[in-house]
Amino acid sequence: MLDKDGFDKWSATYDKSVSSSDEEGRYPFAGYTTVLAEMRKLIAEPRGAEVLDIGVGTGKFSAGLYAEGANICGVDFSAAMLEEARAAMPGGEFHHFDFASGLPAELRGRKFDYIVSSYAFHHLDDAGKASFLRALAGNLKPGGLIIIADVAFSTSVELTACRARSGEKWDDSEIYMVAETLLPLLKDSGLKPEYRQISDCAGILTLH
Repeated sequence: MLDKDGFDKWSATYDKSVSSSDEEGRYPFAGYTTVLAEMRKLIAEPRGAEVLDIGVGTGKFSAGLYAEGANICGVDFSAAMLEEARAAMPGGEFHHFDFASGLPAELRGRKFDYIVSSYAFHHLDDAGKASFLRALAGNLKPGGLIIIADVAFSTSVELTACRARSGEKWDDSEIYMVAETLLPLLKDSGLKPEYRQISDCAGILTLH
């Protein structure tokens, strides 16, 4: 698992390397473009929407919403990634912060129409994912939606099969989302979770 220094070094070439992996259908980014497109379909009206992007990275996903008039607030632990995001969204709001510790203090009372995250939640373990999602419910406006896209699987059997196919490319330090494990941890959270597999190694979790 890369730390913030690793992501700082990767920031200038991140989008290109991810796109290459997607085009070749390789783990971990097979289906990446389709995943982002499916995320976008879930956002009914970007103009004027308040959007919190957790693990915003270079802003690859949110930049499209920004261009359509959304108000973007991004959080990331990599200063260099945030510089890329600022260049793409000069009117955005950005916070240099590790979401493994939750949200920055100044955002904890803020309400958003959409809370999104793409390819970042694998930095939290299962209990951390569930705890963070429960907390994020308090940051949603009425009728709001949480959208989490990542390397993810419906079942542990599917994860194991992907690990076998990926061989030495598999990263055992990452904690990938498995719906059959995570969704029960959200029981009685007040959230309605739904998971959809998009590619053989990526999916989207929505909560409202």
